[in-house]
Amino acid sequence: MARISVKLAGDGTHMVVQDHRPIASGMSVDEAENFLTFLRVSARVRRTRRLPDAVRNRGVLAA
Repeated sequence: MARISVKLAGDGTHMVVQDHRPIASGMSVDEAENFLTFLRVSARVRRTRRLPDAVRNRGVLAA
């Protein structure tokens, strides 16, 4: 999983960084933390939605 964090930008605002690449910038610390939480939760939802398909496909191969 990619490392996502909040860093201080040079102009006094904050930015969200993923693997040393800026994703979003120009936010307050609260906005950046909220966006960071949103990105983490959406990644978790994507993984969870893929899980039933993986289990179902594995069951077909075993039969």
